[in-house]
Amino acid sequence: MDKIGYGGRKVKKRLISNILFVVFICVVLIIAGCEQPSLSKKSSTDVDGTKIVTIRAQTAGAELTRVENLVKAAEMLNKELKEQGKDIQVKVKTSSFNGSWEEYAKQFMLAFKAKKEPDIYATGHENIGWLADGNYIIPLDELKKSKEYSDVFPKLWESVTYRGHIWGALQDTEARPVFYNKDVLRKLGWSEEEIDSLPEKVRNGEFTLEDMTKLAEEAKTKGLVQYGIIHRPVDGPDFQAIAYNFGGKVYDPEENKIVLDKKAVEKQLNYYYEIAKKKLIPSNLTQMEWSNIHKIVVNGKTLFYYGGIWNVFNWGQDNFHEKLGKVDAKWVNDHLGMMLIPAAEKGGKPLTLSHPFVYTVSAQTEHPELVKRLLELVATPALQTEHNIKTFHLPVTKGGAEHPDFKADVTLGKVAYMSDYTTFPPNHEGFPKYSKAVFNAIQAVELGKKTPREALRDLEVQLQNDLGDQLKIVD
Repeated sequence: MDKIGYGGRKVKKRLISNILFVVFICVVLIIAGCEQPSLSKKSSTDVDGTKIVTIRAQTAGAELTRVENLVKAAEMLNKELKEQGKDIQVKVKTSSFNGSWEEYAKQFMLAFKAKKEPDIYATGHENIGWLADGNYIIPLDELKKSKEYSDVFPKLWESVTYRGHIWGALQDTEARPVFYNKDVLRKLGWSEEEIDSLPEKVRNGEFTLEDMTKLAEEAKTKGLVQYGIIHRPVDGPDFQAIAYNFGGKVYDPEENKIVLDKKAVEKQLNYYYEIAKKKLIPSNLTQMEWSNIHKIVVNGKTLFYYGGIWNVFNWGQDNFHEKLGKVDAKWVNDHLGMMLIPAAEKGGKPLTLSHPFVYTVSAQTEHPELVKRLLELVATPALQTEHNIKTFHLPVTKGGAEHPDFKADVTLGKVAYMSDYTTFPPNHEGFPKYSKAVFNAIQAVELGKKTPREALRDLEVQLQNDLGDQLKIVD
């Protein structure tokens, strides 16, 4: 999932945003300091002899089913409680935060300090490290033993495991495939059979990263596209997939340290340097706004795009197409295909990168057992499917993947296999600093300000300053 509300911003807009956020923090602190005890959050009230327990759940962005489904799960829980003869009913109060991920995290920390945080905090899995280390959340190891999570895709447990414990209830996952333009391939003389078989050739290691670059060059040289390759314009975990592709590691779980794998990172930087030098990407790609990226892709101005399956949702929400405006999933599948990131070497294993969204439970919740049961019930295949189809995400359990509505979806049914090829960014609290530093290095080589070797040298110095003994360097 991309950063909320992020895109290329001018300095003036960024300054205004920073000022507004400082004001926001001050207001929150004032409210927290001045509020009387009688106004503090109440988790339960009695109504006609029945105890009503209020559980607060918060997410961020437009994908509201992440919390709305908890309301439906509460209906299931309330039925269970009645059948058990308990005079307790659960009410879920939901909210969604609009702002950047950094602001979302700061808002939670401030709310936690004021004891006004949500019981359930939905966030990206990579935040588990600082949430756990800061004692903001509780471990959820018992979820692994529950019926609802018994068929989780095994690899996904890695994304919520930190220091030997499970800290998050898996909510959804996704794949970050490479989109390819079918219309451009048709103009290059590809048959429909060749176009449709490309994802399988990538899957088998027949079509490599080098092949992808050469094909992008051909399409650009023949004037069929303005650009050969497009990637995200801002910092994000996607870039680490290329380092993984070259055999790199970003995290050492035994030492609990971020890893700078110099050989792999130099190859990573060389890749971005090469596609920039060949003019396969816009010269100012890392300075563009997201809206321009989406317009380039849906209007057929690039052959390949490193994107995410949720982009199908994005393209149906705004008027990115020059003639059609919003485009639906059927249009996307008629004109664009999706494949794994090709392997770096012939016969190698391709990959994708996932960013599972998870539910974490506040260490200050007054009803941990009810909250945990709620998180089990929200993982039922029907609720997973409702969310996944609306927002173009992948299920976290095999039961969710087998749901008839999910399998029938024109987009999702074709990419579910990508979960078997996925990788994750680490949960370590130092990863955001690592990711930002690597992005700055990529930006420098793409803009021609540094060679890959110069960028790597400066990156090493930067990470040593930023991470200190949290960093492990591998030559």
